[in-house]
Amino acid sequence: MSAREDHEQQPVVVIFRSAVFNASERFIQDQAAALTRWRPLVVGLERKGEVVPRLREAIVAKGVSERVAFHLRGRGGRIEAELRAACPALIHAHFGTDGLLVLPLAQALGVPLITSLRGYDVTRSDGALLRSGRPIWIRYALGKKRLQRDGALFLAVSDALRDRAIARGYPEARTFTHYNGVDLDRFQPDATPRELRLVLHVGRLVEKKGTKVLIEAVAKVADAKLIVIGDGPLRTALEQQARELGDRVRFLGELSADEVAQWMRRASALAAPSVTAADGDAEGLPNVVVEAAASGLPVVGTRHSGIPEAIEEGVSGFLVPEGDAGALAARLAELLGSEPLRRGMGVAARRLAERKFSRQLLTARLESIYDEVARFDRQAPA
Repeated sequence: MSAREDHEQQPVVVIFRSAVFNASERFIQDQAAALTRWRPLVVGLERKGEVVPRLREAIVAKGVSERVAFHLRGRGGRIEAELRAACPALIHAHFGTDGLLVLPLAQALGVPLITSLRGYDVTRSDGALLRSGRPIWIRYALGKKRLQRDGALFLAVSDALRDRAIARGYPEARTFTHYNGVDLDRFQPDATPRELRLVLHVGRLVEKKGTKVLIEAVAKVADAKLIVIGDGPLRTALEQQARELGDRVRFLGELSADEVAQWMRRASALAAPSVTAADGDAEGLPNVVVEAAASGLPVVGTRHSGIPEAIEEGVSGFLVPEGDAGALAARLAELLGSEPLRRGMGVAARRLAERKFSRQLLTARLESIYDEVARFDRQAPA
């Protein structure tokens, strides 16, 4: 059998994301592109950014009218017609908001729906969702019980998020933890000399990332330098806050995954000082923490949501309380001041990533989940 014939015989999983894809959501693409036994077909309502080559054969709404029609019905039109022709075995939606949106389509096609829960879709209060003014968030606040009832399976990106999801009404028997995983080849240590006293921070510049607290902490650590990778609504305010530190803080904006990996091989430490935002928004488990571990880069993070699941306290990194700039500064200073400590924690971090967050292992597990949910019998005769 040729590679093309093998590809065409693979069962199809629809990867549904209303925005294909937000710049900060490369982890969704990476997870889908890593599939080996299932063929991913991306479906969305709006093109927002670059799509990796394997996922470019996507079905995306054409124009505002088609997008609005889908929002109103959750099915129908060209998208449903093309999906019927593709004969998918299941749909995998990302974020509860999109799970609820695509549920009518899954039901119309007669296929199970898996929904990944990733953070705000579990942690934001219904009141905050209703006050957001975003129609898809408002719909979710009002209708998520239908998703909880009719969705086939829910995958939370950390144990901490799973616990919160169950507390918010997701069924315990159908809600499991499934980590995103990391490409251990892209993110790995090498012989690149690390820059002394360089702290790296990567993430969308929103309140829950704790960047404001980090800048306060860096100001307390003599000679520490901070590289901030990412963009977002708080960037201007954060740049103003950091102005008094001069060239000790640099904002680089959005960078590619390969560029982020290069910085992780250069830095001495990564800071992940996430906090719970005023509206309840919180992390699931920031991918950057796992990527740093794979890169042999020790992390100072907060005891926030799933972060402690990716840092062995005192072994691969340090954990500090949320919002505590003094504690964050003290741990950063301790780490930056000891090359043997950094080296030992870096080795432990890489081992943790290999043991717990290997994308290859987690992809195999995800495809087994697909098999079970779709009741796809791999042993059936051709």
